[in-house]
Amino acid sequence: MILMNSKVGPREIIIGLAVLVVVVIIVLIKQKMDEKKGVNSEEKQAVDALVKRLVPPGEIVTPAYACWEWKTYQGRTTTTQYWYYAIGFNNSALYVAPLSFAGGDMSHSDVYCIHKDELGLINADKKSSWMELYNKQNECILSLMVVESNTKDDKYHPVNIQQPDEAKAFMEWRDRWMDEVNTANGVTVSGKIGKPAKGVKKK
Repeated sequence: MILMNSKVGPREIIIGLAVLVVVVIIVLIKQKMDEKKGVNSEEKQAVDALVKRLVPPGEIVTPAYACWEWKTYQGRTTTTQYWYYAIGFNNSALYVAPLSFAGGDMSHSDVYCIHKDELGLINADKKSSWMELYNKQNECILSLMVVESNTKDDKYHPVNIQQPDEAKAFMEWRDRWMDEVNTANGVTVSGKIGKPAKGVKKK
């Protein structure tokens, strides 16, 4: 039998720390590069152009890139689903074009429109960037978030898009819609994802 000494000396600790520092620096540099690329990236231009092309002529909207992630648990297995959208919003309507990035190229399915007066409630936390839209039958018809910084971290995060102005405009618009819709329907939401209000469950 051969016994091996498993003690870790100062030299090994220093090497390990040095490797960790290098890895952290590489990750930070990549993140900064992706953020810089996203300021006026091809993906951002494509989303803006798509929204302008799909909304009715003369309709003025704020275009933005939106996404959503949802985890489900079954035993020890965790499944994460991802959705991507190009959206355009104004005071009366939200236009939504579901996106796909199969093969690395952006494509979209049919655009649809949600009008404010069709909604039964809007659930959101005003400190966060997400929202859930529910119809008059208390069914969740759309969940999404619009964040300032999107970087191409992996195949599940496929774009470099920086949109601080759009994210700010989205939150102001969302808060306004939420106050108007929920007041009109006499509901108070929880601000918790998937649990909008008493007696209402996410479908």
